[in-house]
Amino acid sequence: MDKIVAELIARFGTRERIARGTTFVQQGVALQSLYYVLKGNVKIEQTVVSGKSMLFACAGEVNWLGDLELFSDGDEANSTATAITDMDVVRFPMDKMRKHLKKQPELGEIFARALAAKMWAYSKLSAVNTLYPLLDRYAAYLYRMSAESQEFPISLSTSAGLLGAGERQLQRVLRTLAERGVISRAGRMLTIIDREGLRQLAGDLL
Repeated sequence: MDKIVAELIARFGTRERIARGTTFVQQGVALQSLYYVLKGNVKIEQTVVSGKSMLFACAGEVNWLGDLELFSDGDEANSTATAITDMDVVRFPMDKMRKHLKKQPELGEIFARALAAKMWAYSKLSAVNTLYPLLDRYAAYLYRMSAESQEFPISLSTSAGLLGAGERQLQRVLRTLAERGVISRAGRMLTIIDREGLRQLAGDLL
């Protein structure tokens, strides 16, 4: 953690726990807070004109949430953020952060690096979805998701959006993984039986 970030937490931050399944940022609604993720995984999606949702990030790929809105003229959030595990975050008042940003230029560099990292991650995700088989990509996704718990609820729509696949395709991949003894499913719950097997399938995606 940057020294400047640690100082910000001490001066302006409020530590909070966000429960799994909680939508704490809503697209189109005024965003009053900036969030720094200490622990946990988040799903970030955006609803387009057609009404469909585009998934931009999942799992622990981001540290800052609301950094793009920090530099925008409006107050509305441009995407929706939902906790997919329990999350530990630090919440900062958006108005105070904007004022402090003008007083401390080096803070702008921190956010610039964070935004650049997001752009790189999204670009990499697009390339991965094009170049690697779905089985490998899904194995990497499940490996990351099972870092804290070997059992968790699985959402096909969320996975499909992130991996650029259809739900029927994911169903086939899940059956393949189950037949190989890597996972088991009971309703909407998925259990990882062989996490090392997932790592081997994912290969250089991890």
